Amino acid sequence: MWLLKIERVKTEAAHALEMAIKNLTDSKKVGKVGWVHASQYIDSREYVAAVAAQNEFGNPNKHIPARPFMRPTIDQKQKEWAKIAGLGAKQILLGNQTPNDVLEILGLKASGDIKRTISRIYEPVLSRRTIESRISRSSGRSRLNKTQALSLTKPLIDTGIMFNTLTNVVEDE
Repeated sequence: MWLLKIERVKTEAAHALEMAIKNLTDSKKVGKVGWVHASQYIDSREYVAAVAAQNEFGNPNKHIPARPFMRPTIDQKQKEWAKIAGLGAKQILLGNQTPNDVLEILGLKASGDIKRTISRIYEPVLSRRTIESRISRSSGRSRLNKTQALSLTKPLIDTGIMFNTLTNVVEDE
C-alpha cells in the first residue's frame, strides 16, 4: 500500500502573494481627480471646483455654454485607464507596487488626460463680452506674449488657475 501525505508548505513566494492579496483587499484607499475644495480664485473668492463644474455643464443663468472636458475624457480614456489598473493589480500581487502607487499612477494619467482635453477645446467660442473683459484686464501690460494673446480667445484658460490646480489625490476611503 502506498501512503500519500499532502502537506502545505509556505514558501517565500506564497507568503508574498498572500501578503499582496491581503494588502489589496485591506486597502481602503481611493484615488480622486479634480480640484481641492479649498482652492479659490484670489480676486473673486469663487471656488475653482465650482468654476470647473460650471464650465463642464454650462450655466444658462450666466449665459455660459457647456464646454465639457471631464466627461468626454472619461468616455475616451476609461478602457485605457482600466488596462493600467489591471497591470497595476498584477504589480501589487507581485509585490512590486502598493495600491497607493497604482492609484497615484492612475490619477496622474487621468489628470494629464483631462488637461490635454482642456487644451484642445476651442468651441463654443467665447462671447464678445468675455473677450473684451479679458482685453481690458490685460491692457495694463505693455505687450502680450504669445500665450497671453492666445488666452484672450481660448475657452477654459484665462488666468490658468483652473488648469493649473487640477490635481489628483489618494485618500483613505
